Amino acid sequence: MNPVEPEKLSRRRDLMNWVEPDNEFTQWRLRSRSCGVADVIAAAAAISLCAVAGIDSVVSWPSNQVLLSDPDLVRTAIMLLAPTLVWLIVSAGMVSGRLQSWRLSQLPAGPRACFVAAVVVCAAVIVGGFMVGAAKGSVRVLPGPRYQVSVIGNSQTGWTTVPLSQFRLWQASFVREDGLFMFFGLLVATSFIVLLDLRREATRARL
Repeated sequence: MNPVEPEKLSRRRDLMNWVEPDNEFTQWRLRSRSCGVADVIAAAAAISLCAVAGIDSVVSWPSNQVLLSDPDLVRTAIMLLAPTLVWLIVSAGMVSGRLQSWRLSQLPAGPRACFVAAVVVCAAVIVGGFMVGAAKGSVRVLPGPRYQVSVIGNSQTGWTTVPLSQFRLWQASFVREDGLFMFFGLLVATSFIVLLDLRREATRARL
């Protein structure tokens, strides 16, 4: 073995583990108690979206009944994700140096196992929803009542009046397609868990 190779490997390892010194914003972000509380709230909001979208999809499988309609679920997603995404982007900019060196293996075994389980559940619900039947479109109820659907395929169709049974079928299909919100909710929640782990490491380093 070439004696120079261990030195090269050691130098490469040092470069990979090198962390840029924290600036004032990074230090404040990792020490601020209010930021930590905001991270917990944001993670809870993202997990809530993941749970609501998943439960709504699964409930629709056997009977085409839904807890939240497609428009209500979309509005809920916007309400939960919009502020959390803004906070996530700002926070990521403040701790970008720390994020570059963070690895999933740094999480304790318990949270890592929960993350893997959450990924499996999300994948199962999303795939299951598409196998049962998913589509993209909109529904509305006019006075009468008249039930109408508009399906988005290669091109969006106009509003079509359908019987109640077909209305429920299409509404359930649209909700199952919204199961993809589970992926976005899990991604955002994981990002905030990473920020909380960075905060934990910074707190432990000061002790």
